[in-house]
Amino acid sequence: MLLTALFTVALSFASAGALTHSEHARATWVKTAAEPNPLKALDSWLKLYRRGKIDYRSVEPLGKKSIALKYKVRKANDLGNPTWSGDLKLILKVLAEQNDAASARAMAEVAAVGLDPKGKYSYAMAPYSVRSAALEAFTKISSKPAKDTLAAGARGEWKDRKNADELRAAALLALGRVRDPAYMDVITAGLQDDAVVTRLHAVQALAHIADEASQKALIDVLERERDDAVLVTAAKSLRAIYSEHVSKQESLRERAKSRGGSASAERDKPLPPPPTARRAVRAAIKALGRTTWRADMVLVRLLDDFRSVEAVPALITVLERFRDHPEEVENGTLSGLLQFRVHELLVSMTGAVFSADDPNNWRKLWEKEQDKLAVTTTKTPAKKPGSGTSAKGFVGIPVEGTRVVFILDLSGSMEWPMSDEGEDLRRLDYAKRELLKAIDALAPNAMFNLVTFNGDEEAEAWKKELVTANKRNKVRFAKFVEKLRPLGGTNLWSGMEKALGIKTLVYGNHYETTVDEIFLLSDGAPSAGDVIDPVEILRLTQEVNRFKEVRINTVFISSRTPPQVQAAQAQMSLSPKELMRRMARENGGKFRDV
Repeated sequence: MLLTALFTVALSFASAGALTHSEHARATWVKTAAEPNPLKALDSWLKLYRRGKIDYRSVEPLGKKSIALKYKVRKANDLGNPTWSGDLKLILKVLAEQNDAASARAMAEVAAVGLDPKGKYSYAMAPYSVRSAALEAFTKISSKPAKDTLAAGARGEWKDRKNADELRAAALLALGRVRDPAYMDVITAGLQDDAVVTRLHAVQALAHIADEASQKALIDVLERERDDAVLVTAAKSLRAIYSEHVSKQESLRERAKSRGGSASAERDKPLPPPPTARRAVRAAIKALGRTTWRADMVLVRLLDDFRSVEAVPALITVLERFRDHPEEVENGTLSGLLQFRVHELLVSMTGAVFSADDPNNWRKLWEKEQDKLAVTTTKTPAKKPGSGTSAKGFVGIPVEGTRVVFILDLSGSMEWPMSDEGEDLRRLDYAKRELLKAIDALAPNAMFNLVTFNGDEEAEAWKKELVTANKRNKVRFAKFVEKLRPLGGTNLWSGMEKALGIKTLVYGNHYETTVDEIFLLSDGAPSAGDVIDPVEILRLTQEVNRFKEVRINTVFISSRTPPQVQAAQAQMSLSPKELMRRMARENGGKFRDV
């Protein structure tokens, strides 16, 4: 409206012959709109995005469809032809360079993408990547007016939109990326908010600042938080902050071990822990059992990072809970993963070899030896008896969970032979054999299911829900497995999507699952479905599994892959083998190549 009015006034003067040279120049500027308008460009981009008109992952160049070009954020003769993602990043870059209050407020709208619980996002929209682009741009914000605007949003003062909580969360994340200690009070105030989304992102903001004040605030969260997602995020944030110290300490231990003599003892003596570590350990002990086993898994890892004799009775209490409440294992409130991990840590710390199913002897040990018990600082687990909840394993990987989903590749290449040795064994035959062995060995208190995928749009599950590992279900499962046949392409992501129970890509809104462990067996590269790029599959899985804490193990069949297939796979962003290896490593699991 303003531009139209100015243009009308300019034309009136022109018709009267009253324009000076400067006024003529002004009229020309208004008519051509030569000045770039990144705020309008961002608004236009977001409108298209929210209507589902933008494929953020597309690599196709936009040409004249470029929003940045339309609003003069870039020129037609600029080098390059941006995609939708490149268009957004360029607009955000220009706004960050403007570094003012209006730019910061507009960028926060992008940082809120994917945080609204009622939002509907397709894989093409890639909300995580859109949000990440905005947060990366916020690292360039430095002016006080821009920061003050973000602080107002972080305090919840942006009340002009329906998604007030999400915008507040976005402002908190932005302040974290700005990393200005002057706004610490604003961020820590978010930790007291009733909305989980606000507390969650206040925690993430603190993780980016990472100074001692942030560490203390995160420890406060461990001491009182009752939401498992917030608790998980706080514990992971502390571990990330402490990771440099832990890595240096491990390096010193390895160096001392390799030297094998006392001459280096003084040089390789343990590093003093960070000033806040002892309080963090006590807060983690206090938080055990307060929310879910998923949060407890992260807390136990923190207790492993900084081993203390104070943790021993709390860990024994966890084993006692498994003994006293078997119904919690059956309904998914407790997971064998937690029992396995706690037992492993107790054995490694104390050197004792009592079973996980024998908390009485663990308790007696503590009551008798607590005053003189020496806790080993090495993180190498000692040998120990089985826990009673673990099966013998799948292709050599132990089954530690009690609610397990197996994912099986049924693509056409699973028809290929396993080896050149003349053995008449197909890849699928091998997979069936190992699968039936694993199911047969599952403990009676375990539950399981199978997901299969090929080139179809959607993977298929054997049963709608997990079933008990009793004899009757094992017989039924064996009959079902016998009928499986390979066919078509490899829609690996559909298998992960089905197994993890993904219903939406809204952040923090998709971790409700009772599954605790996944075993994925595949022999090929992703070739069908919504998500084919291996890097994107890894990123999506990690994002979805952020709060689930599902242990993902992978088995890759690489034997006798034809040379032409290997050559095609070499053109991918990651080889199939590396995809499977990283899938396991990034999600707490183990990898096998057969």
